[in-house]
Amino acid sequence: MLKNNLNNLGMSLVETMVALLILMVAFIGLISSFPFSQTIVKTAENSTKAAYLAQDKLEQLLALNYDNIPVGTVEAKQRLSADSSNYLYYFQRQTTVSYLDGDWQTSVSDTGMKKISVTVYYTNSISKKESSYGISALASQR
Repeated sequence: MLKNNLNNLGMSLVETMVALLILMVAFIGLISSFPFSQTIVKTAENSTKAAYLAQDKLEQLLALNYDNIPVGTVEAKQRLSADSSNYLYYFQRQTTVSYLDGDWQTSVSDTGMKKISVTVYYTNSISKKESSYGISALASQR
């Protein structure tokens, strides 16, 4: 009886190999998730930057007096930097201002309300397609 218990104290070579195989599969799965998570983080970073760039332009225009906010295309879709080493190079922005009537529809004449629309375009890291972030606000004559 004592001899039988001594033989069961260690692990066999097969058990060790199975345990190592399980650990290796788990480790490879964990390592392969890092590049995907990096892509997701970069996409979120670009979305956040686009939101800040749109908000910045919107606030610049809202800081102006109502009469000083130009109507039409304020900023055509263009890169925010010509320098390819600048992070702004990968972002494009378009800004338009239009008159609104009492029904919130676009109007050709000044009704005392202007709609400011800012759209920032950037390349999505995952799909490599152009994505955009848009924001709008109203300015009224006081």
